[in-house]
Amino acid sequence: MKRLILAVSLLVFSIAFVFAQGGNKVDAAGVEFWTKFKAAVAANDKEAVASMTRLPFLFQGRELTKQAFIQKFAVLFDAKAKRCFEKAKLVKEGEGFEVFCGKQIFLFDKVNGAYKFTEIGVND
Repeated sequence: MKRLILAVSLLVFSIAFVFAQGGNKVDAAGVEFWTKFKAAVAANDKEAVASMTRLPFLFQGRELTKQAFIQKFAVLFDAKAKRCFEKAKLVKEGEGFEVFCGKQIFLFDKVNGAYKFTEIGVND
């Protein structure tokens, strides 16, 4: 009887562990979004990146319209960020995910059910 209880306990623990690990992964839609987003950034496709961004976009205390976002593209996505994006790992955060690039965190969340680039934060 003790062996049966131990076996069932181990099985329950194993299942809980597997589900907990799966909960930390970015879903397929997020991975697909990231693939398109980083490709658009690498290609300097400002229009495509803007379409994948929640606008207005808050940057340095200012709300950027689509046109202002496009004008700031080179500042938002400099060479260092582009290099980081090539090898970046996605980190699940709530319903979205984050990408850590040195002192910056690029945040992506679901907006009206679709992933969008929503914010740049400080990695302290």
